[in-house]
Amino acid sequence: MGEAGRISWGRLILGVLCALPVAGVLAALIGPLVATSLAGGNHYQIRDNAMAPALIVGDWVLAEPLDPGELPERGDIVVYDDPGGSGEARIMRVVGLPGERVQMRGGALYIDGQRALMERVGENVAAKRPPGRRAPMPRCLNDPVPLGAACHQEVWRETLPDGTSGLVLNSSRRIGLARPASSEGGDDTTLFTVPPDRVFVMGDNRDHALDSRFRPHGAVPLENLRYRVSMIHTSLDLTSRFPRPRWERFFRTVP
Repeated sequence: MGEAGRISWGRLILGVLCALPVAGVLAALIGPLVATSLAGGNHYQIRDNAMAPALIVGDWVLAEPLDPGELPERGDIVVYDDPGGSGEARIMRVVGLPGERVQMRGGALYIDGQRALMERVGENVAAKRPPGRRAPMPRCLNDPVPLGAACHQEVWRETLPDGTSGLVLNSSRRIGLARPASSEGGDDTTLFTVPPDRVFVMGDNRDHALDSRFRPHGAVPLENLRYRVSMIHTSLDLTSRFPRPRWERFFRTVP
């Protein structure tokens, strides 16, 4: 028969104390996922930069369920079934509510004829490289930019007439310089009237997002809305050979 050794209470206590931080980290990482799943929510990996700077490639987000037909608030980031019929889940920000008139002029957003207040707050400069798998090359204000060279993008704070505020990226030209509505891109559009059973969504990376400004996407039916994004729980830099954690983005509330 084997002989059992005596328990060293000092070692046992020391082992428990050493395990507590590890258990705390695991609980912090897994806890939000479990809680969201129990509440009927979901989590999604961000695969393109259409919602940068709020969400970037490599972010994993938690999303809370929306009730069928529920009208989200302006500024909410929502997960919805692509109205263009691709069958994919899309993630964008709600900017226009049912019955409102939405238009882009010179890179600025207008709601019912009132122009959003635009304030340039900084510049995003990073090496030009693919942001991740299956994601297109970023556009730059200083294009053409060779691979690996500095890519410049402007960061603007957009404040809508009702006070809703957030950061948007500009990478095509100075905001305020108008182009014909027939020009390529979505900085100048026709006037859209949001149908009573739909919402108008846009990406924060205005020169990168295919959203309600374009066909066949258009305004999103309320019945297509599935979730409201609540927070980033994990973020990995996928541009390096091995994924690198972006610790500063872990457990960040989505603005």
